[in-house]
Amino acid sequence: MRHIILKDKKITQLAFQKWKLEDIAFWEKYLGITPTYEVVTTDYSDYPTYIDSDGDIRPTNAYLQKLNDLAIKRDGDFGTDFVMVMIHEDNWRSDTDTTKGIWGTNYSYVFGKQCLEYCRWDRDNEANTFGTAYHERHHSFDAIIKVETGVDIQPLLEVKKYDHEITHGNNPRWKYIRYKENLDSLKIMKPYLQTAFQTRKNKHEEVAKGLMQTIIKLATQVIYLLKMKQNMKNGVPKVTT
Repeated sequence: MRHIILKDKKITQLAFQKWKLEDIAFWEKYLGITPTYEVVTTDYSDYPTYIDSDGDIRPTNAYLQKLNDLAIKRDGDFGTDFVMVMIHEDNWRSDTDTTKGIWGTNYSYVFGKQCLEYCRWDRDNEANTFGTAYHERHHSFDAIIKVETGVDIQPLLEVKKYDHEITHGNNPRWKYIRYKENLDSLKIMKPYLQTAFQTRKNKHEEVAKGLMQTIIKLATQVIYLLKMKQNMKNGVPKVTT
């Protein structure tokens, strides 16, 4: 469960570390996975938005695509599982006050072979920050399991609309995720998510191994050509006394 965190420069290092420790403990407890985090400080003082068909303000897809491309440039398609766009509420442009708008959006496999999470960082309420980040990643889990393992998790969870019924709590068995709800869903998905994340990690290692083999092959060819150059003979020179 590997993250690239595009962290708003307004989020303090102390606040981020506190969230990170809570996040690690949460996934270790409920999924048996120790997540990793690569942090890239990002300026969100201004970013392009549009109004969708529901009247919600969202960042443009072109902008999110650019962020995603920059995030995976170094590690490649399978070098991370989540690109987390974490924006401090002072810079958040997707709500007009504390009761309207949206606090996050999950984009599963929209901008690449990763899941991008657009998340609001609450200035005063740590539970809201944690809940939003958990909520958006929870949205992605059925897609990750299906893409990486081929398993449709919905019948095992006894639902027909995963996002609507579980993450958003429109089912008597589940609650809308605001903080740490629906932990039973994680227990059911745990072995499938473990397999899915390991599958993605294996793909990344296979790509890295292939690149290393290519580098070694090219280096061997260069050494061989250098030896040829150093040992060229064009006829036999006359020996003069």
